[in-house]
Amino acid sequence: MLKKRFFIGSGLLIFTIFYVFSSLSDPQVVSSRAYSGHTNDADANHFVQTFQKTVGTRLDDCQTCHRAGVAGTDTEKEYNACGYCHLREFPNPKYKTGVPKNFEETLNAFGLAYKKAGRNAAALRAIAEQDADGDGYSNLKEIEALRYPGDPSSKPGQILAPVYTFSFDRIKALPMHEQFLLMNATKQKNDEYAFYKGVLVKDLLAAAGITPAGAAGITVFAPDGFSVDYSMEEILKPFPKGFFYLEPKSIKDPEAQFTVYPNRLPQGIADKSEIANPLWLQVAYLRDGQDLSKAFYEKGTGMLQGEGPFRLITPQRNVTGDPTKPGRPDRSIKSKVYGDGWDYRNDIDHNAGNAVRGMCVIRINPMPAGYEEYDWKNGWSLIDERKIIIYGYGVNPYK
Repeated sequence: MLKKRFFIGSGLLIFTIFYVFSSLSDPQVVSSRAYSGHTNDADANHFVQTFQKTVGTRLDDCQTCHRAGVAGTDTEKEYNACGYCHLREFPNPKYKTGVPKNFEETLNAFGLAYKKAGRNAAALRAIAEQDADGDGYSNLKEIEALRYPGDPSSKPGQILAPVYTFSFDRIKALPMHEQFLLMNATKQKNDEYAFYKGVLVKDLLAAAGITPAGAAGITVFAPDGFSVDYSMEEILKPFPKGFFYLEPKSIKDPEAQFTVYPNRLPQGIADKSEIANPLWLQVAYLRDGQDLSKAFYEKGTGMLQGEGPFRLITPQRNVTGDPTKPGRPDRSIKSKVYGDGWDYRNDIDHNAGNAVRGMCVIRINPMPAGYEEYDWKNGWSLIDERKIIIYGYGVNPYK
């Protein structure tokens, strides 16, 4: 173990500081959470080999060294460090400002200090007593306290927001609700009718001991940091009933086709009829009788693909966009115009985009003052573990 000596005046005062890192890094210790495939994972492994108590913790993650998007620029809503870093290889044509031009611009203050010191295990030991993010605490003290040494809003002594953790089995044990509905997409080629099974959001919150009184709503996060807000009214009341349209199935031209139907339809349903089942804000884990496909980050597009293990199902709020065909599907905004009554309309509720795929974290708003938020910016470990975290207003897992 390393010891540090301080000389004061003519006397020798020896302080023995037991660091959380070993003087010789253990090459057998490897990162368990950080995204795989970056420089043979050398940087993540250097970190956990040097600070071995961080293995599997919140610091065993890319955002310890990498930053999210730049405030005040086009990238400010890239909340996830991975998403921001990947803009280097997979640029988003919508972004003109705040885009990283090189590797260094994806690093936070701690990552920059680590790189400048040599980008190895020795570099981590060399910068341990520095204060990279300028919050008044050394990097070492922040790491010992499992706080981010590159984020000034994360510091020792700050209380972490309490969380309630739901396992997949715990969620499946709650009352199940099945609903058949239209998932109307904006940019994707196909709209889809599907059966989703899962638990109502209001039942999930009740199981966590959350009462509606005082809560303003929720924010639901995907593992890449994408989020959508919902009001308490949307949680506690059913959505308008949907409508079913079979006519698009008769379109013969493959290029003009745009609606996908499941093998099984609700009993007795007819073209242009109202869908009988009530529609609710729902945490789904089955689609058409099958487990939802696991969400993953697609390198080639920088997009989140897959749906599960959980997806937040948001029915259409407004079914009157086309009064002649309420709640109808329509073609993609990218599709050519066919003039057959099924072309894209911007006044139709394209609900699929708000149905959060891979949902893994729910924040109850407003967030109580004085707490450090749960790390919703990177929920990939929750995808692998098939868990949902709830935190924020009224959350007390110990009561």
